[in-house]
Amino acid sequence: MYRKHIKFLAALLIIAMFMSGCNYFDSNDEVQLDNDYEENGEYEEENLRDTVFYYQYGQEYLVPVVISIPWTEGIARATISSLVSSPQVESNLEGTGLQAPLPSGTEVKGLTIKDGLARIDFTEDVLDVRQGQERGVLDSVVYSLTEFETVDEVEIMVEGHYLEEFPEGDILEQPLDRKGINLEISDDVEDLEETDKVMVYYCGWGEEGISLIVPVTRVVTEGSDLMKKALQELIKGPKAGTDLFSDINPGVTINSLTVEEGLATVDFSEEFLDFDGGITAEENIVKQVTLTLTQFPEVDEVLILVEGEEPELTREQPIRAPDIINSL
Repeated sequence: MYRKHIKFLAALLIIAMFMSGCNYFDSNDEVQLDNDYEENGEYEEENLRDTVFYYQYGQEYLVPVVISIPWTEGIARATISSLVSSPQVESNLEGTGLQAPLPSGTEVKGLTIKDGLARIDFTEDVLDVRQGQERGVLDSVVYSLTEFETVDEVEIMVEGHYLEEFPEGDILEQPLDRKGINLEISDDVEDLEETDKVMVYYCGWGEEGISLIVPVTRVVTEGSDLMKKALQELIKGPKAGTDLFSDINPGVTINSLTVEEGLATVDFSEEFLDFDGGITAEENIVKQVTLTLTQFPEVDEVLILVEGEEPELTREQPIRAPDIINSL
């Protein structure tokens, strides 16, 4: 089924390239089809590119999803066009638990990339956002574009004018960059003047039993041991009332955490092995722990212990973070 999704999206991207029109910023940014596109609409494997799309999960979260799509000139513009809600896109995402974050009718009028800055111009339809969803729209664009190596920052325009307020009344300082995806404040924070940010990874479910890994940026109290704080926030689990869950037992404690020559060794209490969900839950837990620890540049791989002993896991240890968090 998901192979069909990929083929459908590949065709949709080609359509998006034509629908988005010529780029008035730079006449050299016209879209060209890949010469190896076959008549039956399929591409040879070597002409595919793993591309990251940031789709909406639930009402609050963005989820990075990797899809192999045809490598074509104008691929960044086509990627953003494929974040726009439409019957075709929503049909393609059916069963995944994901939705397109940009409002229906939104079109990309122009996109240029120069010296690390992507400047993108939308039609005014992009402003037709439900209250509270504005940050998700901005972040979906910024994070999807900055997945391309040539993009560090993004400027957003609407009908040829820089977007100055979004939502109305809130000043938008441009250019935009990555400030923290799915940002939320830890319950322990009392003074926002003395804080740090850590990334933790929770889970979500698609309608067809697909398990999604969802990154969350937690604002925590400023301190020296951010790595341990990140693990502690992970163990706390997602905030109540959200669409997220964690397979990690909240009763787990951290006995020790050390890093030596790129290897992070974490020793958990015995509750670590007390979980439901079988192999799927175990895989989620291993990903959650590994991704949370390898966000720190000094960590390349992770060794998980329970009460000082190496537990029997389906994954061979030490464990490296997966190159792809979610894929379709």
